[in-house]
Amino acid sequence: MVTSRASPPPSSTRFLTERAPSARAACAVLATWLGTLGCVVEPVYARPIVPGDSKPAVTLRAPAALRRQVTASVKAPASPPDADIHGPPPPGIRLPGWLPRGEVFFDGSLRYRLLDRPRVTFEDGMPNVGLTDQPVIAGRVGVKLHVDAAGYASRGGAEDVPGDVAIRRAYLTSSGVFQLVHPIQYNLEFGILQNDFYLDSAWLMWRQVPWVGTIRLGALDAPIGFENRMSSRDRTFLEMPAPVQAFVPATSLGIFTRRTFLDGRLSSGLGWYTVGQRRDVGDQSRALARFVGRVTGLARDVEAAPDGRFPELVHLGLAGSYAFGPENSVRYQSRPESFLAPVAVDTGAVDANQSFVLGLEAAGRRGPLSVQGEFLNAFANHASASFRGMYLSTAYLLTGEVRPYDREQAIFGQVLPLRPLNLRARTWGAAELAARWSWVDLDAGNTHGGRMHELSAGFNWYWNQWIRWQTGYSLALVDGGPLDGRLHVFQARFQLVL
Repeated sequence: MVTSRASPPPSSTRFLTERAPSARAACAVLATWLGTLGCVVEPVYARPIVPGDSKPAVTLRAPAALRRQVTASVKAPASPPDADIHGPPPPGIRLPGWLPRGEVFFDGSLRYRLLDRPRVTFEDGMPNVGLTDQPVIAGRVGVKLHVDAAGYASRGGAEDVPGDVAIRRAYLTSSGVFQLVHPIQYNLEFGILQNDFYLDSAWLMWRQVPWVGTIRLGALDAPIGFENRMSSRDRTFLEMPAPVQAFVPATSLGIFTRRTFLDGRLSSGLGWYTVGQRRDVGDQSRALARFVGRVTGLARDVEAAPDGRFPELVHLGLAGSYAFGPENSVRYQSRPESFLAPVAVDTGAVDANQSFVLGLEAAGRRGPLSVQGEFLNAFANHASASFRGMYLSTAYLLTGEVRPYDREQAIFGQVLPLRPLNLRARTWGAAELAARWSWVDLDAGNTHGGRMHELSAGFNWYWNQWIRWQTGYSLALVDGGPLDGRLHVFQARFQLVL
């Protein structure tokens, strides 16, 4: 166990400890009591917990002046001047061994730690109640809030769609690690989705498991596709593209294993999932069991080119899903990439007790420019029906940021402004332009779910790492299906993620 050393007491404290015996005793009792209860007088600044860390322990890094610890001197027993006095406190000062120590502090987000038992050391007659660098549990509490506003204009016979303002997501989140023989990472997101309670994710994860790599257990998103794996916090557009909405399942109970090779350049994953929640978009089939696999690789990986060019990256991936269930039907549907819009294409219940989805994905990045695309094909057995879709998108960060690539998940990560919004410093955050084309075809055989092409343009304004404003325009061209005709979509979102 490692303890932090206290900084020298200020002059006022030195006066009390040298001149007032009663003050010495009072300070000693106060120091012991605070250390026993785990109280924190000042916020403690700590290194953020990074999901990819092999050692999830939190390490103190603030200067000693920022760590205020209650210290006091007591009369030490006779000993040689050069002897250090350590070990248990003297009679009269006792620390319950069963009582852990907790902290709550802010370091860009609200964090908490439950530490090991407090450790008291004595040097030169002064008791030091130290903090430990190895917490029993350490995590963060967060909030995810998306507020959407949208207006629509229907043409070509499409039904009128009223505009509205609504909360897209309102989640409480908590994530971190705890020690139980082996460090275990956890994540929990729950809250309101479309005015209903929704458990977005709840899982435990073990890293560096021999022969396996990483194991994740709980309510998970199936690892199908590139866009679906990205957090809603990090997606360039307000909603996922139409083919991803149609063929990717909702959060389901399951277990997923993943392993990386060649310093994260190659990865492979395999998972088993069972029934989950119904969602506002996505594969509506109630599969009893679903097996999912994904393989990814970096065909080009130049993070720091020696000739000074922009970083270059090319990602390729392949994913597949096989599902079967007792209901003898599968169902795919998609909205026109707007949360407040109705379903545009829908197969209805298709006679099939088995389905297979194949996905191809590609992404690239060169400096502030990034591109990505996917092709998805779904096959239902009894109906011998094949449904397909694809999308292509591109984005450019006007202020020079480079979209990070997460090697752990093999996806793009969160954009962080180089110069966060600060009116006094005359910095304006990050700005991004984006465009996307998507297509989904749910017509096959006797199934007439409709076809939809959609063209979208968007603008993102990142104030800082917590706040983003998004605006977008889309033109959905629907042939058949519930929303036959043309629909113009104007929408915006305020995003707050802490």
